[in-house]
Amino acid sequence: MDAGTDAMDVLMGRVIPVKLGLIGVVNRSQLDINNKKSVADAIRDEHAFLQKKYPSLANRNGTKYLARTLNRLLMHHIRDCLPELKTRINVLAAQYQSLLSSYGEPVEDQSATLLQLITKFATEYCNTIEGTAKYIETAELCGGARICYIFHETFGRTLESVDPLGGLSTIDILTAIRNATGPRPSLFVPEISFELLVKKQVKRLEEPSLRCVELVHEEMQRIIQHCSNYSTQCRSCRDFPSCMRPLWK
Repeated sequence: MDAGTDAMDVLMGRVIPVKLGLIGVVNRSQLDINNKKSVADAIRDEHAFLQKKYPSLANRNGTKYLARTLNRLLMHHIRDCLPELKTRINVLAAQYQSLLSSYGEPVEDQSATLLQLITKFATEYCNTIEGTAKYIETAELCGGARICYIFHETFGRTLESVDPLGGLSTIDILTAIRNATGPRPSLFVPEISFELLVKKQVKRLEEPSLRCVELVHEEMQRIIQHCSNYSTQCRSCRDFPSCMRPLWK
């Protein structure tokens, strides 16, 4: 404020009523800073100014009184908030301690741990195929039973529907035999003619055989998914998802 201004009403809270009251201070001016006036000198001059201009309010204003007041308010705030803060810290500490305990003992040998994870996964995969896994489907065929069904039912019916002599006439067979004997008649059927005719007929089994392989591959992929679902229930597998993820792909 400018020199000569009476701030009594402001300091008394009559102009701007506030809950904790107003505390007036006398700060160093830019001229004081330029003249390198020390803080101690500024506080001493402030005290003299308040005693001279506002003697009745001098003990409730000034930088020192402001510092004591702010320190008291801070301590009261800490005292009020500390119990709740302590409770929150204890709850969080208990939660993270429980989480830390769930991770088990520290991993001393990473290679051994990785081998153990892979072995568990491979064992569960083999058990699913053999039908000895812990978690067996009851709603549908899966694992080795499904693969057996594909081979004996799906692929088997396809083979039964194939006519071994389909596409071959008696003329075709005789022609193949004659072509294999050359200029001299043969008493026995030449082996080369038999192989030629068989290869032609076996070629007809390529498409259903590839379809069988595709179905078996799909089932093996499902077994991997089944094992991955089981692995998430295993603590060691759950603790190292990055190690298990490549096995699930």
